[in-house]
Amino acid sequence: MRYNSIDKCECINGTGVGVSLYVQGCSIHCENCFNPETWDFLGGQDFTAEDFKKINQFLNHPYITRFSILGGEPLESCNWKDLYFLISGIKDINNDIPVWVYTGYTYKYLQLLLLKGEDEEYSPNEDIYYLDLILNMIDVLVAGPFIDKEK
Repeated sequence: MRYNSIDKCECINGTGVGVSLYVQGCSIHCENCFNPETWDFLGGQDFTAEDFKKINQFLNHPYITRFSILGGEPLESCNWKDLYFLISGIKDINNDIPVWVYTGYTYKYLQLLLLKGEDEEYSPNEDIYYLDLILNMIDVLVAGPFIDKEK
């Protein structure tokens, strides 16, 4: 997984004060996206164990009330496996911290992906089960494309 940036203290990507990870890469390209610099899948930097440690240090403050993952597009299939390990690692260390994920995909589309992944004749990605695990671990899913006139 690649990421664009980590915001260690912000109050715009969910309720309360949180830590945000901006994943790199997006195939959706919503019109008037606030973060088009995250669209390039080759941009940003590789997410490492050091970045995981850094995020957990940022989360270890009494005023931090959530962890948000946005992008780019965190739920691109190329991110599923790494995103699963990131979220499960955070939950293992601090299960009380709510995890928010912002995606341009609709919930209906994600459910259809999961159904197709169960079909023996059609499997878009052998890691599809990671998407199911992610959706079951997160606390808040903000789903659907960015629509400028509704912001």
